Amino acid sequence: MRIFLAIRHAQRPDAFYGDLWATHFIPALKRLGHEIVESKVDLEPCSRFMDAPLPFTHQEVAQRAETTDRILSELREEHARQRFELFLCYFYNSHFDPEGFNVIRTLGITSINFYCNSIYQFELVAEIAKSVDFSWHSERDARDDYLRAGAKPVWVQMGADPEVCFRPIRDTCIPRACFVGQPYCDRVELATGLLAASLPLDLYGSGWPHPSSNPGAAQPKQETAPPPLEYLGRRRNPTASVSSYVDLARRILRNDGLWRGAARIYQILNHRRCLSRNRAALAVVSKGRAKDVATTYSEYAVGLNFSNVWHDGIPCGRKISHVRLRDFEAPMAGTCYLTGYSNELEEFYTLGSEIDAYNCPEELIDKTRFYLTHPEAANSLRRRGQERALSSHTWDHRFRELFSRCSLT
Repeated sequence: MRIFLAIRHAQRPDAFYGDLWATHFIPALKRLGHEIVESKVDLEPCSRFMDAPLPFTHQEVAQRAETTDRILSELREEHARQRFELFLCYFYNSHFDPEGFNVIRTLGITSINFYCNSIYQFELVAEIAKSVDFSWHSERDARDDYLRAGAKPVWVQMGADPEVCFRPIRDTCIPRACFVGQPYCDRVELATGLLAASLPLDLYGSGWPHPSSNPGAAQPKQETAPPPLEYLGRRRNPTASVSSYVDLARRILRNDGLWRGAARIYQILNHRRCLSRNRAALAVVSKGRAKDVATTYSEYAVGLNFSNVWHDGIPCGRKISHVRLRDFEAPMAGTCYLTGYSNELEEFYTLGSEIDAYNCPEELIDKTRFYLTHPEAANSLRRRGQERALSSHTWDHRFRELFSRCSLT
Protein backbone atom coordinates (compact mmCIF):
# COMPACT_ATOMS: atom_id res chain seq x y z
CA MET A 1 0.00 0.00 0.00
CA ARG A 2 1.24 3.50 -0.82
CA ILE A 3 0.73 5.86 2.12
CA PHE A 4 0.92 9.65 2.35
CA LEU A 5 2.06 10.47 5.89
CA ALA A 6 1.45 13.81 7.65
CA ILE A 7 2.32 13.19 11.30
CA ARG A 8 5.12 15.63 12.17
CA HIS A 9 3.79 18.59 14.12
CA ALA A 10 6.96 20.44 13.15
CA GLN A 11 9.78 19.81 10.72
CA ARG A 12 12.22 20.78 13.47
CA PRO A 13 12.76 17.63 15.56
CA ASP A 14 13.02 19.65 18.79
CA ALA A 15 9.72 21.50 18.25
CA PHE A 16 6.41 19.91 19.25
CA TYR A 17 8.04 16.45 19.34
CA GLY A 18 8.58 16.66 15.60
CA ASP A 19 10.29 13.27 15.34
CA LEU A 20 8.28 11.33 17.92
CA TRP A 21 5.62 9.60 15.86
CA ALA A 22 7.71 9.31 12.72
CA THR A 23 10.27 7.24 14.63
CA HIS A 24 7.47 4.93 15.81
CA PHE A 25 5.34 4.66 12.67
CA ILE A 26 7.70 4.66 9.72
CA PRO A 27 9.95 1.66 10.58
CA ALA A 28 6.93 -0.54 11.27
CA LEU A 29 5.11 0.51 8.10
CA LYS A 30 8.21 -0.17 6.02
CA ARG A 31 8.74 -3.57 7.65
CA LEU A 32 5.17 -4.42 6.64
CA GLY A 33 6.04 -3.61 3.02
CA HIS A 34 4.25 -0.29 2.62
CA GLU A 35 5.65 2.62 0.60
CA ILE A 36 5.79 5.88 2.56
CA VAL A 37 5.77 9.44 1.22
CA GLU A 38 6.12 11.99 4.02
CA SER A 39 4.64 15.45 3.81
CA LYS A 40 7.22 18.22 3.68
CA VAL A 41 4.74 20.90 4.76
CA ASP A 42 5.77 22.39 8.09
CA LEU A 43 2.87 22.20 10.58
CA GLU A 44 4.68 24.27 13.19
CA PRO A 45 2.75 27.53 12.53
CA CYS A 46 -0.49 25.62 13.20
CA SER A 47 0.96 23.57 16.06
CA ARG A 48 1.54 26.81 17.94
CA PHE A 49 -2.20 27.06 18.56
CA MET A 50 -3.18 23.39 18.59
CA ASP A 51 -4.20 23.62 22.27
CA ALA A 52 -6.48 26.59 21.59
CA PRO A 53 -10.24 26.06 21.94
CA LEU A 54 -12.67 26.86 19.17
CA PRO A 55 -13.59 29.28 17.72
CA PHE A 56 -10.29 30.14 16.10
CA THR A 57 -9.35 33.74 15.35
CA HIS A 58 -9.52 34.98 11.74
CA GLN A 59 -5.71 34.83 11.58
CA GLU A 60 -5.66 31.25 12.86
CA VAL A 61 -8.28 30.19 10.33
CA ALA A 62 -6.22 31.82 7.57
CA GLN A 63 -3.05 30.03 8.70
CA ARG A 64 -4.86 26.70 8.81
CA ALA A 65 -6.32 27.29 5.34
CA GLU A 66 -2.89 28.09 3.90
CA THR A 67 -1.40 24.95 5.47
CA THR A 68 -4.29 22.82 4.22
CA ASP A 69 -3.88 24.12 0.66
CA ARG A 70 -0.17 23.32 0.72
CA ILE A 71 -0.77 19.78 1.96
CA LEU A 72 -3.48 19.13 -0.63
CA SER A 73 -1.30 20.51 -3.44
CA GLU A 74 1.56 18.28 -2.32
CA LEU A 75 -0.81 15.28 -2.15
CA ARG A 76 -2.29 15.91 -5.62
CA GLU A 77 1.15 16.25 -7.17
CA GLU A 78 2.44 13.01 -5.66
CA HIS A 79 -0.85 11.20 -6.34
CA ALA A 80 -0.62 12.15 -10.03
CA ARG A 81 2.77 10.43 -10.20
CA GLN A 82 1.55 7.28 -8.48
CA ARG A 83 -1.71 6.54 -6.74
CA PHE A 84 -2.02 6.61 -2.93
CA GLU A 85 -4.34 4.25 -1.07
CA LEU A 86 -4.08 5.93 2.35
CA PHE A 87 -3.70 9.40 3.85
CA LEU A 88 -2.47 8.86 7.44
CA CYS A 89 -2.22 11.95 9.61
CA TYR A 90 -1.96 13.21 13.17
CA PHE A 91 -3.99 16.41 13.08
CA TYR A 92 -5.54 18.55 15.77
CA ASN A 93 -8.35 20.93 14.77
CA SER A 94 -5.70 23.61 14.22
CA HIS A 95 -3.70 21.70 11.61
CA PHE A 96 -6.12 21.04 8.77
CA ASP A 97 -9.42 22.37 7.47
CA PRO A 98 -11.93 19.51 7.94
CA GLU A 99 -13.33 20.21 4.45
CA GLY A 100 -9.99 19.07 3.08
CA PHE A 101 -10.96 15.46 3.76
CA ASN A 102 -13.69 15.77 1.13
CA VAL A 103 -10.99 16.64 -1.41
CA ILE A 104 -8.97 13.60 -0.32
CA ARG A 105 -12.08 11.45 -0.66
CA THR A 106 -12.68 12.61 -4.24
CA LEU A 107 -9.16 11.40 -5.09
CA GLY A 108 -10.19 7.90 -4.00
CA ILE A 109 -7.88 7.94 -0.98
CA THR A 110 -8.93 6.63 2.43
CA SER A 111 -8.02 8.91 5.35
CA ILE A 112 -7.15 7.96 8.93
CA ASN A 113 -6.37 10.45 11.70
CA PHE A 114 -4.43 9.29 14.75
CA TYR A 115 -4.96 10.92 18.16
CA CYS A 116 -3.73 9.80 21.59
CA ASN A 117 -5.19 12.40 23.98
CA SER A 118 -8.86 11.62 23.44
CA ILE A 119 -9.62 10.72 27.04
CA TYR A 120 -9.13 14.26 28.33
CA GLN A 121 -8.61 16.56 25.31
CA PHE A 122 -11.11 15.27 22.79
CA GLU A 123 -12.43 18.76 22.00
CA LEU A 124 -9.08 19.63 20.39
CA VAL A 125 -9.67 17.03 17.64
CA ALA A 126 -13.48 16.89 17.45
CA GLU A 127 -13.79 18.80 14.14
CA ILE A 128 -11.20 16.61 12.46
CA ALA A 129 -12.70 13.43 13.92
CA LYS A 130 -16.13 13.87 12.39
CA SER A 131 -14.70 14.67 8.93
CA VAL A 132 -11.97 12.06 8.43
CA ASP A 133 -12.88 8.55 7.19
CA PHE A 134 -11.56 6.79 10.30
CA SER A 135 -10.57 8.23 13.68
CA TRP A 136 -7.85 6.08 15.20
CA HIS A 137 -7.90 6.54 18.97
CA SER A 138 -5.60 4.76 21.42
CA GLU A 139 -7.85 4.95 24.50
CA ARG A 140 -10.61 2.33 24.66
CA ASP A 141 -13.01 4.50 26.69
CA ALA A 142 -12.90 7.44 24.27
CA ARG A 143 -15.20 5.67 21.79
CA ASP A 144 -18.43 7.28 22.98
CA ASP A 145 -17.05 10.81 22.53
CA TYR A 146 -16.19 10.00 18.91
CA LEU A 147 -19.62 8.49 18.26
CA ARG A 148 -21.38 11.53 19.74
CA ALA A 149 -19.35 13.76 17.41
CA GLY A 150 -20.46 11.74 14.38
CA ALA A 151 -17.05 10.15 13.80
CA LYS A 152 -16.14 6.60 12.79
CA PRO A 153 -13.81 5.55 15.66
CA VAL A 154 -11.29 2.73 15.46
CA TRP A 155 -9.71 1.70 18.76
CA VAL A 156 -6.14 0.43 18.38
CA GLN A 157 -3.71 0.93 21.25
CA MET A 158 -0.19 2.25 20.96
CA GLY A 159 2.80 -0.07 20.78
CA ALA A 160 6.58 -0.16 20.88
CA ASP A 161 9.33 -0.75 18.34
CA PRO A 162 11.81 -3.53 19.22
CA GLU A 163 14.52 -1.80 17.19
CA VAL A 164 14.16 1.24 19.46
CA CYS A 165 12.96 -0.14 22.80
CA PHE A 166 14.31 -3.65 23.24
CA ARG A 167 17.13 -3.99 25.76
CA PRO A 168 18.67 -7.29 26.94
CA ILE A 169 17.57 -8.22 30.46
CA ARG A 170 20.23 -7.00 32.90
CA ASP A 171 21.74 -9.30 35.51
CA THR A 172 22.14 -6.36 37.87
CA CYS A 173 20.23 -3.08 37.94
CA ILE A 174 20.45 0.16 39.87
CA PRO A 175 18.75 -0.84 43.17
CA ARG A 176 16.23 1.99 43.01
CA ALA A 177 12.87 2.81 41.44
CA CYS A 178 12.59 5.38 38.67
CA PHE A 179 9.91 7.43 36.95
CA VAL A 180 10.18 9.21 33.60
CA GLY A 181 7.73 12.04 32.88
CA GLN A 182 6.60 15.51 33.87
CA PRO A 183 5.15 16.46 37.31
CA TYR A 184 1.46 16.98 36.56
CA CYS A 185 -1.79 15.67 38.02
CA ASP A 186 -1.01 13.71 41.25
CA ARG A 187 2.59 12.85 40.34
CA VAL A 188 4.14 15.16 42.94
CA GLU A 189 2.02 13.59 45.69
CA LEU A 190 2.88 10.06 44.57
CA ALA A 191 6.61 10.82 44.35
CA THR A 192 6.71 12.54 47.74
CA GLY A 193 4.78 9.64 49.25
CA LEU A 194 7.45 7.22 48.06
CA LEU A 195 10.21 9.43 49.44
CA ALA A 196 8.42 9.81 52.77
CA ALA A 197 8.32 6.00 52.95
CA SER A 198 12.15 6.02 52.58
CA LEU A 199 12.03 4.27 49.21
CA PRO A 200 14.92 4.97 46.82
CA LEU A 201 13.55 6.88 43.83
CA ASP A 202 14.97 8.80 40.87
CA LEU A 203 12.86 11.18 38.77
CA TYR A 204 13.54 12.01 35.12
CA GLY A 205 11.85 14.62 32.95
CA SER A 206 11.35 18.35 32.63
CA GLY A 207 9.46 20.31 35.28
CA TRP A 208 10.68 18.53 38.41
CA PRO A 209 12.50 20.72 40.94
CA HIS A 210 16.21 20.77 40.23
CA PRO A 211 18.98 21.54 42.73
CA SER A 212 19.60 24.83 40.92
CA SER A 213 15.98 25.86 41.61
CA ASN A 214 16.47 25.89 45.41
CA PRO A 215 16.48 29.31 47.09
CA GLY A 216 19.89 30.94 46.93
CA ALA A 217 21.17 28.74 44.12
CA ALA A 218 22.30 30.18 40.81
CA GLN A 219 19.56 29.87 38.24
CA PRO A 220 20.33 28.13 34.93
CA LYS A 221 20.28 30.24 31.82
CA GLN A 222 17.12 30.03 29.74
CA GLU A 223 17.94 28.04 26.63
CA THR A 224 15.03 29.12 24.47
CA ALA A 225 13.15 32.37 24.08
CA PRO A 226 9.75 32.53 25.79
CA PRO A 227 6.74 32.17 23.50
CA PRO A 228 5.17 35.41 22.23
CA LEU A 229 2.32 36.81 24.31
CA GLU A 230 0.17 37.14 21.19
CA TYR A 231 0.12 34.87 18.15
CA LEU A 232 -2.30 35.03 15.21
CA GLY A 233 -4.69 37.28 17.10
CA ARG A 234 -4.91 35.18 20.28
CA ARG A 235 -3.58 36.62 23.53
CA ARG A 236 -1.67 34.20 25.75
CA ASN A 237 -0.76 34.74 29.37
CA PRO A 238 2.83 34.14 30.47
CA THR A 239 3.29 30.83 32.27
CA ALA A 240 2.81 31.11 36.06
CA SER A 241 1.80 34.78 35.78
CA VAL A 242 -0.96 36.36 37.86
CA SER A 243 -3.07 36.78 34.72
CA SER A 244 -2.72 33.06 33.89
CA TYR A 245 -3.99 32.10 37.36
CA VAL A 246 -6.88 34.57 37.09
CA ASP A 247 -7.91 33.09 33.73
CA LEU A 248 -7.67 29.57 35.15
CA ALA A 249 -9.89 30.54 38.09
CA ARG A 250 -12.45 32.05 35.71
CA ARG A 251 -12.53 28.86 33.61
CA ILE A 252 -13.02 26.71 36.70
CA LEU A 253 -15.84 28.87 38.08
CA ARG A 254 -17.52 28.97 34.67
CA ASN A 255 -17.30 25.19 34.23
CA ASP A 256 -17.89 24.00 37.81
CA GLY A 257 -20.07 26.70 39.33
CA LEU A 258 -19.35 28.87 42.35
CA TRP A 259 -19.14 26.37 45.21
CA ARG A 260 -17.55 23.41 43.40
CA GLY A 261 -15.27 25.80 41.55
CA ALA A 262 -14.14 27.51 44.76
CA ALA A 263 -13.41 24.13 46.33
CA ARG A 264 -11.38 23.15 43.28
CA ILE A 265 -9.36 26.38 43.37
CA TYR A 266 -8.59 25.66 47.04
CA GLN A 267 -7.37 22.18 46.07
CA ILE A 268 -5.13 23.68 43.38
CA LEU A 269 -3.56 25.99 45.95
CA ASN A 270 -2.93 23.01 48.24
CA HIS A 271 -1.43 21.11 45.30
CA ARG A 272 1.01 23.95 44.67
CA ARG A 273 1.85 24.16 48.39
CA CYS A 274 2.68 20.45 48.31
CA LEU A 275 5.19 21.03 45.51
CA SER A 276 6.66 24.01 47.35
CA ARG A 277 6.96 22.12 50.65
CA ASN A 278 8.67 19.17 49.02
CA ARG A 279 10.80 21.06 46.50
CA ALA A 280 14.09 20.37 48.28
CA ALA A 281 13.41 16.62 48.68
CA LEU A 282 12.32 16.26 45.05
CA ALA A 283 15.32 18.23 43.82
CA VAL A 284 17.70 15.71 45.42
CA VAL A 285 16.27 12.83 43.33
CA SER A 286 15.59 14.80 40.14
CA LYS A 287 17.99 13.73 37.39
CA GLY A 288 16.91 15.96 34.51
CA ARG A 289 15.96 14.61 31.11
CA ALA A 290 16.33 10.89 30.50
CA LYS A 291 18.81 9.77 27.83
CA ASP A 292 15.85 7.85 26.40
CA VAL A 293 12.86 6.11 27.98
CA ALA A 294 13.87 2.54 27.15
CA THR A 295 17.47 2.77 28.35
CA THR A 296 16.53 4.57 31.55
CA TYR A 297 13.83 2.10 32.52
CA SER A 298 16.05 -0.87 31.67
CA GLU A 299 18.76 0.32 34.06
CA TYR A 300 16.59 0.35 37.19
CA ALA A 301 15.36 -2.42 39.45
CA VAL A 302 11.78 -1.09 39.28
CA GLY A 303 10.23 1.16 36.60
CA LEU A 304 7.22 3.18 37.80
CA ASN A 305 4.46 4.91 35.93
CA PHE A 306 2.14 7.55 37.40
CA SER A 307 -0.75 7.21 34.98
CA ASN A 308 -3.46 9.67 36.06
CA VAL A 309 -4.61 12.74 34.13
CA TRP A 310 -7.25 15.34 34.98
CA HIS A 311 -10.46 14.50 33.13
CA ASP A 312 -10.81 18.01 31.66
CA GLY A 313 -7.14 18.96 31.55
CA ILE A 314 -7.59 21.44 34.44
CA PRO A 315 -5.84 20.66 37.75
CA CYS A 316 -7.63 19.04 40.69
CA GLY A 317 -10.66 17.68 38.91
CA ARG A 318 -11.62 14.05 38.53
CA LYS A 319 -8.64 11.77 37.90
CA ILE A 320 -8.60 9.26 35.03
CA SER A 321 -6.04 6.49 34.65
CA HIS A 322 -4.61 6.77 31.16
CA VAL A 323 -2.87 3.94 29.24
CA ARG A 324 0.28 5.41 27.74
CA LEU A 325 3.06 4.77 25.26
CA ARG A 326 5.44 3.79 28.07
CA ASP A 327 3.07 0.97 29.10
CA PHE A 328 4.48 -0.85 26.07
CA GLU A 329 7.93 0.70 25.78
CA ALA A 330 9.05 0.06 29.38
CA PRO A 331 8.13 -3.66 29.49
CA MET A 332 9.79 -4.15 26.09
CA ALA A 333 12.92 -2.54 27.54
CA GLY A 334 12.99 -5.24 30.21
CA THR A 335 11.95 -3.33 33.31
CA CYS A 336 10.01 -4.60 36.30
CA TYR A 337 7.05 -2.38 35.47
CA LEU A 338 4.59 -1.04 38.05
CA THR A 339 1.86 1.32 36.82
CA GLY A 340 -1.44 2.81 37.94
CA TYR A 341 -4.35 0.40 37.52
CA SER A 342 -6.73 0.68 34.59
CA ASN A 343 -8.97 -2.18 33.55
CA GLU A 344 -7.88 -1.43 29.99
CA LEU A 345 -4.45 -2.79 30.91
CA GLU A 346 -6.00 -6.23 31.34
CA GLU A 347 -6.69 -6.23 27.59
CA PHE A 348 -2.91 -6.35 27.03
CA TYR A 349 -1.17 -7.95 30.02
CA THR A 350 -1.70 -10.47 32.79
CA LEU A 351 -1.36 -8.22 35.83
CA GLY A 352 0.89 -9.55 38.56
CA SER A 353 2.62 -11.87 36.11
CA GLU A 354 3.82 -9.71 33.18
CA ILE A 355 3.46 -6.22 34.65
CA ASP A 356 1.92 -5.09 37.93
CA ALA A 357 -0.43 -2.27 38.91
CA TYR A 358 -1.45 -0.31 41.99
CA ASN A 359 -4.85 1.13 42.91
CA CYS A 360 -3.86 3.75 45.49
CA PRO A 361 -0.75 5.51 46.88
CA GLU A 362 -0.46 3.00 49.72
CA GLU A 363 -0.41 0.08 47.28
CA LEU A 364 2.18 1.89 45.16
CA ILE A 365 4.44 2.14 48.21
CA ASP A 366 3.87 -1.47 49.25
CA LYS A 367 4.48 -2.94 45.79
CA THR A 368 7.51 -0.75 45.10
CA ARG A 369 9.05 -1.92 48.37
CA PHE A 370 8.17 -5.54 47.56
CA TYR A 371 9.84 -5.59 44.15
CA LEU A 372 12.91 -3.71 45.41
CA THR A 373 13.40 -6.28 48.17
CA HIS A 374 12.38 -9.39 46.20
CA PRO A 375 14.64 -9.49 43.13
CA GLU A 376 13.41 -12.92 42.03
CA ALA A 377 9.83 -11.64 41.74
CA ALA A 378 11.08 -8.51 39.97
CA ASN A 379 13.13 -10.54 37.50
CA SER A 380 10.17 -12.80 36.73
CA LEU A 381 8.00 -9.76 35.98
CA ARG A 382 10.80 -8.30 33.89
CA ARG A 383 11.20 -11.40 31.70
CA ARG A 384 7.53 -12.14 31.22
CA GLY A 385 6.63 -8.51 30.54
CA GLN A 386 9.28 -8.25 27.85
CA GLU A 387 8.19 -11.52 26.24
CA ARG A 388 4.56 -10.32 26.10
CA ALA A 389 5.49 -6.92 24.69
CA LEU A 390 7.62 -8.48 21.96
CA SER A 391 5.04 -11.11 21.04
CA SER A 392 1.91 -8.93 21.10
CA HIS A 393 2.58 -5.19 21.38
CA THR A 394 4.86 -4.01 18.58
CA TRP A 395 3.81 -1.29 16.16
CA ASP A 396 3.78 -4.00 13.48
CA HIS A 397 0.97 -5.70 15.40
CA ARG A 398 -0.88 -2.41 15.79
CA PHE A 399 -0.78 -1.46 12.10
CA ARG A 400 -1.94 -4.90 11.02
CA GLU A 401 -4.88 -4.54 13.40
CA LEU A 402 -5.63 -0.97 12.29
CA PHE A 403 -5.63 -1.76 8.59
CA SER A 404 -7.74 -4.86 9.13
CA ARG A 405 -10.36 -2.86 11.03
CA CYS A 406 -10.40 -0.24 8.29
CA SER A 407 -10.63 -2.92 5.55
CA LEU A 408 -7.30 -1.88 4.07
CA THR A 409 -4.72 -4.35 2.76
